[in-house]
Amino acid sequence: MGSITPHTDEVIETIDLSSYLTSDDPSVRKATADRLVEALHKQGGCGLVGHGLKVEAIREALARSKQFFNLPLAQKRTVDHPEGIVPHRGYSGVSREKIRIYTEEELQTMSGELGATAKKAMDWKEHYDIGSDYEPVHRNRWIDGALLPGFQPFMKDFITQLELLHTNVLNAILLGLEVDPVSADYFRGLHTAHTSGIRLLHYPSMRESEIDRTSTTWCPVHTDFTTFTFLIQDQNQGLEIEDRTSKVPNSFVAADPGIEDRLWLTMGDFGEIWSNGYLPASRHRVIIPAPVAGSGSDMTSNRYSIPYFLNPRHDGVLEPQVTGKPATMPRDRYKKVKVRDHIEFRMKYQYTDPTK
Repeated sequence: MGSITPHTDEVIETIDLSSYLTSDDPSVRKATADRLVEALHKQGGCGLVGHGLKVEAIREALARSKQFFNLPLAQKRTVDHPEGIVPHRGYSGVSREKIRIYTEEELQTMSGELGATAKKAMDWKEHYDIGSDYEPVHRNRWIDGALLPGFQPFMKDFITQLELLHTNVLNAILLGLEVDPVSADYFRGLHTAHTSGIRLLHYPSMRESEIDRTSTTWCPVHTDFTTFTFLIQDQNQGLEIEDRTSKVPNSFVAADPGIEDRLWLTMGDFGEIWSNGYLPASRHRVIIPAPVAGSGSDMTSNRYSIPYFLNPRHDGVLEPQVTGKPATMPRDRYKKVKVRDHIEFRMKYQYTDPTK
């Protein structure tokens, strides 16, 4: 993976969605949608405020996530993630998931095998994946309610709130992209099958003297194989988004956790493909910050976050758009892709060992 790459002073824009969600004036809604799309076009990601998700719900979600990860390992493993190529469900222990660092060409052509770069991409996290209970094929692996009373009903309701938010944001993006109505309706329809879900994430504390910062991060550089992702984080720094405007390759901007109810929105592979590259997939990572200065401790902080992954129907087909703003991008860069094929390509080595 190489040494830690540079940072820039660029600030990722934060968009206030409140006027889009509350205004009856179409011109006001369109202006907000345009600002959102322009921010995503520039950097592949942005902050979101005024989104309607209450800060109390965010606090409770992070608190309940922490309660889960505080359980003994044996209890967490009662809901282990299954092996092989399956949608994300259940618990994955530290370093069980393997992040593959793909080249841009590999993402466009879905070619390539696990290479030397991926073997060096050591991450340090544990997570618990939960989908909608309305998704009929892949069932959740719920922790026993006796271990965490109230956990399951809260998370079900929280996912429902995030589904409403994703619908609002998706509609704003479609409005700002100005694609033809038939294409917009088709794309909107691909996101009504409850195939999205959340990931409760814990990045454990580490001893600074034991960290090889040339090869270990909390999560290495990657894009998400989603349409887009919402990221909820606690007050501990770590998330960084690639600065696409920098003249220095592989430069990153810190996603400031200072605003408690700010979500981070990052575009994923499916959003990039469908928009013909107008909305580029965000390359992002989670670095391990140094121990707090002056604390006298050699230990880094724990970090908790909750991404919500918006996924299209697995039986869907995405074709790069040639109307609206996507029409300004070069043609023939992206090919039509089956959603299931791309998911299987990206998950090929996440829960399997290619050396066996």
